[in-house]
Amino acid sequence: MRTFSGRVAEVQLHSGEASALITCPSEIVPAAGQYLLAGQAGAIQATPLFLADGWNQGFLAAPPYPESWRPGTELSLYGPLGKGYRLPADTQRLGLIALGDTNARLLPLASAAKSERYSVTLFSEAPFGDLPPDLEAYPLKDLQESLSWADFYAVDVPLDRLESLVEHFGSYSQELAELRGQVLVQAVMPCGGLGECSVCAVKVKRSWKLACKDGPVFDLQGIIKGVGW
Repeated sequence: MRTFSGRVAEVQLHSGEASALITCPSEIVPAAGQYLLAGQAGAIQATPLFLADGWNQGFLAAPPYPESWRPGTELSLYGPLGKGYRLPADTQRLGLIALGDTNARLLPLASAAKSERYSVTLFSEAPFGDLPPDLEAYPLKDLQESLSWADFYAVDVPLDRLESLVEHFGSYSQELAELRGQVLVQAVMPCGGLGECSVCAVKVKRSWKLACKDGPVFDLQGIIKGVGW
């Protein structure tokens, strides 16, 4: 896969978070859940960038990103990499669950829901801030009462908080066993899908997968079983 040139065009604040507007060729803009590896010349480690919103000259990258990046910073971009969200064609009610510090990586799905004309609701403890006006949002404590509402769930969770996924869904029930969804596991992915370092290893059912190349988006039931449900 080729390496492309990009640039930080602008830094924007959304809900108190700094997001970077990246100029790049349209063919490498990642889909929701996919990522690009981005780095400055001479950087020891590249940074995975996820889509937060589209732009006609590139895309808005979800936080976080290195504090050293400023408008005008030149970047080398490699990707897109990994498997993104793949919503079933029969989705009518989509639940978004953010278990990390930002909602940004889930918001492209909310935008897609508007064009596809299905309902979408966000459950999160991250600041709601500048959410789309037609997106309903609730705290995570309301999730268990609403499990039966959505016919598909898209989850965003850091690797070190995977155990909390089961806690928020609640104890075993037939309803939980039938939930459909996908989980973006946010992890450090310095090798960019080569699978040489294994720092992003995720337990899926009875085996281990790598977020950098097997994910970072995985089947919800596989993740739940992998953390011991």
